[in-house]
Amino acid sequence: MLFKKPRRKVNRVFIHCSASDHPEHDNIEVIRQWHLARGFDDIGYHFFIHKNGNVSCGRSLERTPASQRGHNLGTISICLHGFHIEKFTQAQYHTLQNMTKYINSIYYERISFHGHEEVAHKSCPIINYRAILKLDRYGSLGLTTSHHASVTPSISNNHFVELHYGDSGESVRKLQQLLHIKVTGIYKRQTLAKVKDFKRQHGLYPSGIVTKQVWKLLTRPILSHIPQTQHNNHIPNPNQLPELRRGSRGSAVELLQRCLFIKVDGIFGPKVAKAVKNFKARHGLYRSDIVNEYVWKLLLEEKQHRG
Repeated sequence: MLFKKPRRKVNRVFIHCSASDHPEHDNIEVIRQWHLARGFDDIGYHFFIHKNGNVSCGRSLERTPASQRGHNLGTISICLHGFHIEKFTQAQYHTLQNMTKYINSIYYERISFHGHEEVAHKSCPIINYRAILKLDRYGSLGLTTSHHASVTPSISNNHFVELHYGDSGESVRKLQQLLHIKVTGIYKRQTLAKVKDFKRQHGLYPSGIVTKQVWKLLTRPILSHIPQTQHNNHIPNPNQLPELRRGSRGSAVELLQRCLFIKVDGIFGPKVAKAVKNFKARHGLYRSDIVNEYVWKLLLEEKQHRG
């Protein structure tokens, strides 16, 4: 597919339907005119999937979409032509699956997928997107890609090896597995490009050096769950809770949202990041979105105090 990763930060993909089955509306220019008539400066979606499975490009990927009011920041928007469930086609579903698998791999599986209905009071995209994409409750894609490693390599925190262009060996093989690229054990051009892209995505200077910080980001679990021993305790132990940041998902994020007294969905998105930054600012801390042991301690103390 024609997809050039935008430089803006993205951590969610939203699925929509066009709310029409008329053949003359299976045209991205028609949708564009609808949106222009509503006061948009362009079509609100990035991609439009036709009944025959073909894809048309809409708004530039470098621009934030205009398709999920209040939830557009950090997203990519995909619309399927259709309105009645029985009139969507297998070709559309197949294209949607291939698109989402590709996007998921481009973002190193650190992106979640959602329907418009999750953030709006409407039945959109009508289709059972959760089943089609095999999503878990947090929006993690369940479809697999052919180059995906079957087993994520385990790396001890005490054995981070700094890597440079031209290096070779088992550490390079582990790096390539984590980047979801062909495993050769030799640090060459493709690996260099992926390392730079990964570092840029995480706000780091995009050099080719793989430092301890890069290893930690690569091996950080997205699904961050509360340890089983914590479930029955009223006050979890902060040093047993995982470090969280934007993009994290899971029961630990649900706990974080309860501590921040905001909507609980287990997804660390822009609104959670904003709430974390504001909380840290109130306590004289640097306004990052990282929730570490010290921040957990403050959060839990405040929640206990507020009841």
